[in-house]
Amino acid sequence: MNKKVLIISLSPRKGGNSETLATAFAKGAREAGNQVETVYLRKEV
Repeated sequence: MNKKVLIISLSPRKGGNSETLATAFAKGAREAGNQVETVYLRKEV
């Protein structure tokens, strides 16, 4: 069953632990056949 997965990342640090975890989760969800979209809400400086 194909599902749509939305990942919202609020981590302020690019490449930080939270972003790494979100990326790994997205990879696993895609490999399971799901559609994945990741949204990053950090402020770019």
